[in-house]
Amino acid sequence: MLTLENGSKLLALYDEMAQAARANDWNRLAALGTDADVVRKAASGDIRPMNTLTPQDQEKLAMTIRRILDLEREIREHAEPALESTRKLLSSSVRGRNVRDAYGSAGF
Repeated sequence: MLTLENGSKLLALYDEMAQAARANDWNRLAALGTDADVVRKAASGDIRPMNTLTPQDQEKLAMTIRRILDLEREIREHAEPALESTRKLLSSSVRGRNVRDAYGSAGF
């Protein structure tokens, strides 16, 4: 179960991830994503029922989750164009290699 503590940790990580995405710092984004995975896995191992939270804490947790989802969308908005560019570059590289393999490297 996601607790307020783990939710706060995730929110802080997602905030840093959004900052890294805005700055096109993909290495930092990847490292923070790995850190977020660790927190998520720890939270999924916690089997306390949700009804142990007070209504106020449930609302705080819901707000935290909504904010994390907003940041996730923002991160994707920044990352997807870079990923698409990388896909095109890799595709072009593969296509060039296939042409060289099919027709030889002379003149290419």
